[in-house]
Amino acid sequence: METLASRLVPEAVKNLIPYQSARRIGGQGHIWLNANELEQGCDYGEGSGAYHRYPDFLPHQLAERYLAYSLNGREVQDLEALAVRGADEAIDLLVRTFCQPGRDKVLVCPPTYAMYEFCAESFMVEAVKVPLLDNFQLNVPQICAQLPQAKLLFLCSPNNPTGNVIRQEDIHAILEASQSSTLVVVDEAYIEFAPDTTVVDLIAQYPNLVVIRTLSKAFGLAAVRCGFLLADPGVMTYVARLVAPYPIADPVAQISLSALSETGVARMRTQTASLIAVRDWFIDQVQQLPMVETVYPSATNFVLIRFRGPECIYSHLLDRGIVTRNQAHDPALNHCVRISVGSKNSMLETLNALKEYN
Repeated sequence: METLASRLVPEAVKNLIPYQSARRIGGQGHIWLNANELEQGCDYGEGSGAYHRYPDFLPHQLAERYLAYSLNGREVQDLEALAVRGADEAIDLLVRTFCQPGRDKVLVCPPTYAMYEFCAESFMVEAVKVPLLDNFQLNVPQICAQLPQAKLLFLCSPNNPTGNVIRQEDIHAILEASQSSTLVVVDEAYIEFAPDTTVVDLIAQYPNLVVIRTLSKAFGLAAVRCGFLLADPGVMTYVARLVAPYPIADPVAQISLSALSETGVARMRTQTASLIAVRDWFIDQVQQLPMVETVYPSATNFVLIRFRGPECIYSHLLDRGIVTRNQAHDPALNHCVRISVGSKNSMLETLNALKEYN
């Protein structure tokens, strides 16, 4: 049965035979001499002697646990999960799977996460831009007009660096318009801060929808580099062909499985609730400062602030040892600084530094 994914994927990928690693081929036995591993590990400390065997070629247990977490008891048919080395690899895999260099295009909606454009252009795939509206929502008519020309559309909700959630009705409209032309990729890296806005459940209705997730944000595992793709099997069958052998290291898988346990998820939700409380307190305080023009609503673990005047607040904070993110490189975000939400003490110190400038 022909699917949109099978029509979009280049013939080279369609005919590609995945690399047949020792773990993918498998086998049963009591002496393992098939992968050129050491039969006994070398002990370099901290349990390193147990790492002489290659990990699972695709960590199925980790993918299944994340799928169960993402559905939270709901049932969604025709949905698969794939563990990858952070959300950035998920973006790269989608571009390399469905786009041909010098020929295909993707759509991006700036200001948004810069890796969509970077991954496309590094693969010599044109990134067509349809900027967000002044309220940081999607320009749906312009996006729909460009859909027939693009293999992929990347959306981020909640969006980085603006912090807002994309309107659900706009995503529905784009999914309807793109069913025969384009894969719609929704990056939900910050979804734990706005869980009711997830679009994962829509994959059953729209097999051209792909969702990207990560453990880097709310789970606090940025150094572990573990992300996930959630997609229809028709999409996943091609993406999985390009995954490198043994993509997830065993220590990463074990830490991630622990984070996704019942205890780990409960700890994450408690920590997220505390962070949101600090975020909302900081927003309330900072928007009272005279040099603040706008504090944009946030459904994330950061706050985007537009300051008055030509001076760079970023530099003022940096002089006081507070490192934030200057967004002035984007014309739509002139005089804007993105501030991640830390502890109450860190945000109080940041607030006092801003008051000093004032």
